[in-house]
Amino acid sequence: MRIVVCLGFLLAATAANAQTYTTVVNREANTVTTVGPTATATTTQVARTSTSATYTTTVVRNPGGYQPMGASGYKPMGH
Repeated sequence: MRIVVCLGFLLAATAANAQTYTTVVNREANTVTTVGPTATATTTQVARTSTSATYTTTVVRNPGGYQPMGASGYKPMGH
């Protein structure tokens, strides 16, 4: 779980354009959730043995989030 926590903090620390990210660690549920202006990422521990652990990460875009090519999608110049 420590690796996942570090990953969450790294994601928050490397955010471009000084946007605000919030990371919440829930030790009871074995989850780390990072909420940003464009998406929410949740990592959950789904299995654990004495030698390894398995995690699943789900990313959900926020409505109206950042769209690098605009709402209409990619359009080459001259078309």
